[in-house]
This record gives sequence, C-alpha cells and structure tokens, in this order.
Amino acid sequence: MNNANLYTQLSDAIGAHGAWKLRLRMAAMKGERSDVTAAAGDCHSCDFGRWLDSLPADMRAQPEARETIDLHAAFHKSAGRVAQMIAQGKKDAALALLDDEFSEASSALKSAVAKWKLSASR
Repeated sequence: MNNANLYTQLSDAIGAHGAWKLRLRMAAMKGERSDVTAAAGDCHSCDFGRWLDSLPADMRAQPEARETIDLHAAFHKSAGRVAQMIAQGKKDAALALLDDEFSEASSALKSAVAKWKLSASR
C-alpha cells in the first residue's frame, strides 16, 4: 500500500469515527434502541476495522498501526458501553459516558491516527 492510499484511509477513518459520538448522542436523547447502537461495540464491523483487519501482517506490526488498532478497539469498547446504557434506557448514564470515557477514547484514537498519518506523509 502506498503512503497516499494509507493517508486517505486514515483521514476517512477520522471522519467516520467522529460521527459515532453524534449517532450515539442522538440515540440516547431519543431513547432509540436501534441497530446503530447494537453495532457500536464491534471494532471489526466498521469499514475502518475491516480495513485494519485486512492490512498485511508487517504493516499491522508497525508501532503506529499497533497503537491505532489497540485504540480503535478501546474506542468501540467504550461505544459499546454507551450503547448498552442506551439499550437499558439509561439516558443520563449514556450521556455521561459519552462526555467522559467515550470522549477520551475518541481523542486517543484521533491522536494515534494523526501520528500514523504524519508517519505516512514522510
């Protein structure tokens, strides 16, 4: 994979994962218990997760990739906890998780992806 393609994939991932917070917040506010929230906890079901899974072993072993893979899993684990609160009708708990744990996981993932993008642009 060339660096331009890697950079594009990483840029797309940031946007897609940024949308999760809005989707989950809207689901919590509306009390939705939908498929959107059901898929939140699975780091292998989103496009970025499938792309990460498809990377060659040597690329996955690189420090920037490893960090991103680990933080991507943590992001979805947190999103899954938010989704579980939504499914249980615990709106306030879901919103609190979104503003705390989920925001931290999201920021960490964005930082790791930015670091990987910087590495790929060299």
